[in-house]
Amino acid sequence: MRTGSKLLLVAALVLATATATAPAAAETAPDPGYVTLPPYQGPAPVVEAAPASAAPTVAGRRLLARLDAVAARLAAAGSTAYQAATVVDERRGSYRWDCSGMMNWLLQRSAPAARRRLGSSRPVARDYVRVIAAAPMAPARGRGGWQQLRRVDELQPGDVFAFLRAPISLSKVSGHVGVVVSAPVAVPGWPGVYAVRIVDSTRARHDDDSRAGDGIGGFGYGTITFGTDDAGAPIGYGWAGTAMPWIVKTRIVLGRVVR
Repeated sequence: MRTGSKLLLVAALVLATATATAPAAAETAPDPGYVTLPPYQGPAPVVEAAPASAAPTVAGRRLLARLDAVAARLAAAGSTAYQAATVVDERRGSYRWDCSGMMNWLLQRSAPAARRRLGSSRPVARDYVRVIAAAPMAPARGRGGWQQLRRVDELQPGDVFAFLRAPISLSKVSGHVGVVVSAPVAVPGWPGVYAVRIVDSTRARHDDDSRAGDGIGGFGYGTITFGTDDAGAPIGYGWAGTAMPWIVKTRIVLGRVVR
């Protein structure tokens, strides 16, 4: 387990302990806001970023191609950082933004109808949750550039996830949003849990994360997990993938850009 993942696990344990209410009686125990999983055994599931051609829509392929271009510029001596204001200099390969700032910039260039549907001049994660939740369920025709997916195992490269700040979270942000770049992989020994490779902007690293552990953060690749209900719909996330045996409950939506 990576040092960063261990720190995330400790943070999750502290957060859950500090915010969960001890039950007065077994029959009236409140929902603590998370699901405890057994410690993961064995190698982490292999989840690799797919090529842009793997996306199911033209807009999704453009989105993945744009991600590839950003990653290439960063690999060629570019720089990135996590910050509230979006400041991009493509010529210099400089990308400074938070998660929603990254998504807004990407959609404006790859799926402009989906970006317009968000309405606000500066949409944040909760706006993505609202818009995706109102979109027609695939395979119905999209509206305003979006389709909604019901199940985690329906995710394909180029799809978008968004979730609200968890009730047990101490963060002040509205939630989180990012791009799926792999098909989900069922996690052995954790029924209903899937590992997914994503791209986002954050300071807190995920499992198998491409970002340096220097606290600057920004654009990067990482692996998270989604927990699901009996119908396969998402009920929570594991920020550090299989390195963190917790699924933090919150509202999660899954979207597909169509134009």
